[in-house]
Amino acid sequence: MIIKEIDSKREEKEQLRQLLNRRLSERQRFLVERQLRNIETGEQGERDSAYFVDFYFGKSKNWAVIHDLRVEHNGQVAQIDHLVMNRFMNIYVLETKNFHYGLKITPEGEFLVYDGKKYFGIESPFEQNERHIFLLSKVIDYYTIMPTRIGVIIPPRFVSYILVSPTSKISRPSQSRFDTSHVIQSDQAFTRIMKDADNAGAAAILKICSRETLETTARNLARLHRRANVDFKTMFGIRDQTNPMQKREKKAQAGPSIVCESCSSTVSEKVVKYCLDRKHQFKGRILCYNCQR
Repeated sequence: MIIKEIDSKREEKEQLRQLLNRRLSERQRFLVERQLRNIETGEQGERDSAYFVDFYFGKSKNWAVIHDLRVEHNGQVAQIDHLVMNRFMNIYVLETKNFHYGLKITPEGEFLVYDGKKYFGIESPFEQNERHIFLLSKVIDYYTIMPTRIGVIIPPRFVSYILVSPTSKISRPSQSRFDTSHVIQSDQAFTRIMKDADNAGAAAILKICSRETLETTARNLARLHRRANVDFKTMFGIRDQTNPMQKREKKAQAGPSIVCESCSSTVSEKVVKYCLDRKHQFKGRILCYNCQR
């Protein structure tokens, strides 16, 4: 079942296109154009991977799919491209990378991307996804997202995969030098995830939940998604062309609020945690103090 789709990047792309119509320095124009290309390329890569994930898991009641999940905790952020969860509370965190020409992984674990002319190094997607999983686990614990059995919280099991385009060439070292088995082409995601789930062992059987519990757990997690508000003008040092004597009031841009599911009033993170801690009492809904009565 698909719990959350990919967020539209239309607003971000429109902001960047409007900036390109302004008078910019050569460096600013380069940075804006590069950011726009990165968003468009990344968006296409995410949608390509989402197609394969949805094709196999989207209609199954035994699996929950969350695309484009962004969570915040203690000033830190995790942006997860795709999350797939099953009734054993196995959570597969999928990081999409759109390497058009190809990827080379060295025996030392360095990731090199070919741009058609030469290779250049990038941040390790392994380490990046591990940070996402670390913060995600903190968020899940903080909001008590996982279901319980006889009063004991069922612990999740996290598995990381890096997805690349089916047309990308991957140059790998030997497995004895550096294990790259979790870097896979996106059309292989279903086979690899199902193989991992089958090999999870007898302990997974003891954690199996109902389909209703799986859906409730996934929806409670998806409710914590917070879209990013990016100020591209500040990012690239672009100033508004206004009278220098004119005083401008800067308004703080807060992240999107979580609202009560009954009256649509804004609720605090404290209220969200209170409701999620008592999801059986409130039937998994987020309610403000007034509607809780």
